[in-house]
Amino acid sequence: MHSVFDRAINVLWGDGRLVTFHGPAPLAAPFAVAVREMPPRGAMTPAMPVAESDLGWAQAESVPLEIPRGRLAFDIDGLPSPAPGSALRAGPGLRAARALGQALAERDALACADAAWRLIGLGEGLTPSGDDCVVGALALIHRLAPAWLAANEALRDQLATAAMTRTTAVARDFLLEALEGRFAERVRDLVIAFSDEKAALAARELLGMGATSGADTLYGIRLAGRALVRPLPSRRVAASGAS
Repeated sequence: MHSVFDRAINVLWGDGRLVTFHGPAPLAAPFAVAVREMPPRGAMTPAMPVAESDLGWAQAESVPLEIPRGRLAFDIDGLPSPAPGSALRAGPGLRAARALGQALAERDALACADAAWRLIGLGEGLTPSGDDCVVGALALIHRLAPAWLAANEALRDQLATAAMTRTTAVARDFLLEALEGRFAERVRDLVIAFSDEKAALAARELLGMGATSGADTLYGIRLAGRALVRPLPSRRVAASGAS
């Protein structure tokens, strides 16, 4: 057992990654399992050993958590825009988030890696606000520009290094799964929504996740969505602006 909460239990698996167990609900993490009933309070404690034989998988069902490539079928600016966590509203977090949006708009992988590095680990809790923002941005990248992400190995490597060294174990696994294109069920539902109404409903569901995690993830989704739907600047325009 890695950690135990009223609504979720995190188990440290044999490969060093986490598996989260929670009650009946959309999967709250790409490494989550929804069970019919949680064990009684006090039955599980941190560091308690768990054997694979303690778990029954015979009737388990798989849920798709990958985000397929495609266009957005909703207006990104029509999504709710609640304030993110305090770490993203001022100072280093605000500057790093703005830099991430600009880097994505310009498809500048090096600048994107630098901005994401500054965001990862920024904030408090099991999943700091900066991490949630990066996860939201990655969801939009997998939807709108997966080939760009796949082609930039240095960007992926730097994000993986930051996930492994700069943040919590839970946030690490959210980020590593996001790099592979897997997300919490509510994040996926929003990004692949096929109408403004469906997107708004999915966004409201996402906002119910954690104290600020939903709002921080939505912040990253909106930030990356705005950046990636812009046409890439031409070389001539870029050169003119530089002069």
